[in-house]
Amino acid sequence: MRMSAEERRDLLVAAAIRVMTRDGVARATTRAIASEAEMPLGVFHYAFHSKQELVSRVAETIAQRSKADIDAAVLSRPTDDLFQVVLGGLTAYFDHVVDHPDEHLLTYELTTAALRDPELEDVARRQYDYYLKENEQLLLAAADVFGLQFTEPVSVVSRYTLSVVDGLALNWLAWGDEDQARQVLALTARAAMGMVRPR
Repeated sequence: MRMSAEERRDLLVAAAIRVMTRDGVARATTRAIASEAEMPLGVFHYAFHSKQELVSRVAETIAQRSKADIDAAVLSRPTDDLFQVVLGGLTAYFDHVVDHPDEHLLTYELTTAALRDPELEDVARRQYDYYLKENEQLLLAAADVFGLQFTEPVSVVSRYTLSVVDGLALNWLAWGDEDQARQVLALTARAAMGMVRPR
């Protein structure tokens, strides 16, 4: 059965994630990715205009996977306890890091590689724009459900929580103390509670 262009792109992205997590970003050549996907090299150039386009899609795919876990944790457990909602979202993200450490290590590698490459610089910016926007939407939705407003601009609260979990994930990848990392998550959730008040 003939595959659509989108199906080929999805297979190449999955192959790229496997190659990059196994061998590193620098070794993820278009030839290596096409070989991993069991496709001719020409198919890669048909599916993507450039390696930069593929790298962007890889970053988006990994971000969307962790976001899906966070949404499921927050939306599937209705509660009238805002602290538990916030902690549940933070924990879901960290659980994804623990369950998929190689993928998250790859996101950091992609970010630093992109920041060093003028042709990829926009990939890093879009990656964090996505994180901030999705985080902000979750915060606003939670505030709306509980009839609250933020004491600081929501964009600042979003950046604060993102900075904590982003740093915590990298810290855990380097150090590996999961119990203490989860204590930090609870501390972050308590800190977030001090940034809201009744509307």
